[in-house]
Amino acid sequence: MRLAVAAIFVVACDRPPISSCDDKLAGEWIAPSGRWMVIDNGPTLEVYPLFDDSVPDGAPRLIDLRRDGKLAGDLKRRFMRRAAICEARAPVRVTACKDDTLQLVIGEVHPPLSYEPCSWPQALTHVEQWRRD
Repeated sequence: MRLAVAAIFVVACDRPPISSCDDKLAGEWIAPSGRWMVIDNGPTLEVYPLFDDSVPDGAPRLIDLRRDGKLAGDLKRRFMRRAAICEARAPVRVTACKDDTLQLVIGEVHPPLSYEPCSWPQALTHVEQWRRD
């Protein structure tokens, strides 16, 4: 058992630092909002919150990113009220990947102004720094 724990510790310590957005970005990242899990599928990345990210009438956020010359995609959150479902989307762009840090320009999603049809307030963006855990 001790050998297995030691092997995991050595592997975690020996992982190469992030120096490019082309590197494998899989794993846990610490953001101002909490911990996020990145699943790196090569051409696409899926990002899920590892904290309670629920809001009234809303599901947790999800980030889908694509590698196609840049690393960008959408932040999504589904809002539900009775039978009506609205999916909020905001742009996400990773602008830097170095020294085990990601810099993201990320849009905010808010509850819809109306559900039938879905209408949204203007989405604002902000910059966040995520640190590899």
